[in-house]
Amino acid sequence: MRLLTKTAAIASTALLGLGMAAPAMAAEDCHVTPQSASAQYDCGQFGVLNISLEASAENGVGSLYLSNDQHLFPVDIPADSTSTSLTLQRADGSTVTFSGTSNPAIPANTKVTVGPLKAQVKAGDKLDSFIPAAGSSDVSARLSILGVNNTCKALTKQTPGPFSF
Repeated sequence: MRLLTKTAAIASTALLGLGMAAPAMAAEDCHVTPQSASAQYDCGQFGVLNISLEASAENGVGSLYLSNDQHLFPVDIPADSTSTSLTLQRADGSTVTFSGTSNPAIPANTKVTVGPLKAQVKAGDKLDSFIPAAGSSDVSARLSILGVNNTCKALTKQTPGPFSF
């Protein structure tokens, strides 16, 4: 499935990641619930954004797509020209970072979507927004689009809840 990030700012917005060994998921164990979620992220100069996420998993690899349509990038974004990382947190406090450099070609002034972002996941993983501690230099997401770099910090946990792999 896809995890979507919304923003023209997303064109300069970002997200990040987690860790102990449980058995890897078999191909038939690739169900993720919920398949989509959203959370608020403070993306600095681009403001507070509602980021949409879509998730799937196959053979122990989780995939996320991020999207945001609140801020639209003012120029065309060529396919596969972004670099994004998003960190999610397990219930035990450890994190996992999904990363990737894929995106569809995005016409100017339309919804920005990046992904898939990939990371190793384990059966039973419950992954939710990584909210950095107050005053911490940690970030939840990093995004680079056409040389515009941005970081974001999650402000809320995911709605309707964490991704359960």
